[in-house]
Amino acid sequence: MATYLTLIIIAGSFLCSSLAVNPGFQARITPTGLQFLSEVGIQELKDEISKATIPDQSGSADVGIGTIDYSISNIHVTSFDIPSASISTVTDVGLTVSASGLSLSLHGDWHYKLHGFIPVSDSGSFDISMSSVSISITIEIGVDSTGRPTVYSSSSDCQFSVGSVDVDLHGGASWLYNLFDDQIADKIKDAMNDEVCKIVIQEVNTDLAEEVANIQIVASISDDAEIDYSLVTSPIFNVSLTTLHKGEVYQKGNHTEAPYEIPTIPSDPDQSKMVFMWMTDYVANSAGYVLQNTGFFQYNVTQDNIPPSSKISLNTSQFAVEFLIPQLSKLYPDMMMQINLNTTQPPSVSITPDQVGAAVTGDIAAYVIQPNKTLTYLFTLESTMKVSAKLGFKRTSLTWNSSFISVDLTLLRTAIEDFKVDQLKATLQLACKLYIIPKINELGAVGIPVPSFDKYSLQNPQITQGKGFIKIGTDMVYNPLWQTRAKSYRNPKKISVV
Repeated sequence: MATYLTLIIIAGSFLCSSLAVNPGFQARITPTGLQFLSEVGIQELKDEISKATIPDQSGSADVGIGTIDYSISNIHVTSFDIPSASISTVTDVGLTVSASGLSLSLHGDWHYKLHGFIPVSDSGSFDISMSSVSISITIEIGVDSTGRPTVYSSSSDCQFSVGSVDVDLHGGASWLYNLFDDQIADKIKDAMNDEVCKIVIQEVNTDLAEEVANIQIVASISDDAEIDYSLVTSPIFNVSLTTLHKGEVYQKGNHTEAPYEIPTIPSDPDQSKMVFMWMTDYVANSAGYVLQNTGFFQYNVTQDNIPPSSKISLNTSQFAVEFLIPQLSKLYPDMMMQINLNTTQPPSVSITPDQVGAAVTGDIAAYVIQPNKTLTYLFTLESTMKVSAKLGFKRTSLTWNSSFISVDLTLLRTAIEDFKVDQLKATLQLACKLYIIPKINELGAVGIPVPSFDKYSLQNPQITQGKGFIKIGTDMVYNPLWQTRAKSYRNPKKISVV
């Protein structure tokens, strides 16, 4: 049961009311998604129960002709079925997981000894079948100080009922053991009704609580940056399950807040997919803020790192440089240049219903490389490059591919007299396409990871854009072979029935 419940909580926690803090990222699991998780959970629960072990049991019964001491051993599950299960939300509380019409069959060995006028002992095998079994557990879900979800259940949150228990003993003297098989059935039924909720509640408050407490709320983006998906408030439960997350990129080891406002995600009644995720442009802008501060967009261009296929030369006496800046070939003939590219402010991203656009502002400083490898300053240009981006998905990461739109160029300072800027614009456009855009797309190819879950993949994700955010709607596919829940299988649960 714990595996099944963990599946639901983790899914809901990584996927509106009035809030003091707007979320940079928001997720919703719709009724269709909850039903999907319920169906998957049935298989998870079947697998877990089928691997359960039940300790040997013993007891006694008065059968009129004496007292019988009996024991049952080698008990194992032979069949388990859940024809109906569901997950529903409880407003301002959490989730209720219910299953009805369950049936369970057990097989084992028995032995009895009759203490009467004539002592009798015998042994054989048995089959026990339970039918009309139902269970319902409500899990109260909140959030702790770290932004991770919390779970809790009390005795009033669980209801369990066994409709009937049928005991069929084989071997030995059937006339004798038929006198006490109903007592065994009643005892097992009463014990199950009393104990199962205790077991389930304990699993919620220990195993499940421990797993939820270890949910990863930070995902790495690069060597220097990570994204924080911690909850900013308790999950919201109405028809759907909605979670609201920080959704900010930080420098690793330095969680300084980015100086931007978070756009408001509007109310949206869409329930057409299993899962919806809203990501604001605050996520991208906080990423730009971190990457700017960590020097990601600083790049020094020399002849050595220019692709040979571009046929671009930084030699002052070659045609391209001599044509654009004729003074250089006279001042510094047949010398190589170095171009330093450096953003002077964080790249900004703007999302509208029509496009995803970004602007990058930076300096372009040119130097001549002297024979002794020292640099002689030439000039500095300020440029603002505008790009557009096409969004996509790569497994569980939001990716992008940027295209060049335009560039503005201004001369900030120069050591060269009669310097002309206009004729450099075309060259700068080429440099942006060759260096800046590939650097942006290098990060875009990795993308920003969205919350994901073991054994699941997204199916047919669809991206739409709004003012300040993108909306991702997707269904999910269950891939049970991706990973195994080794802990559950190595340590099968033990169910006591006495």
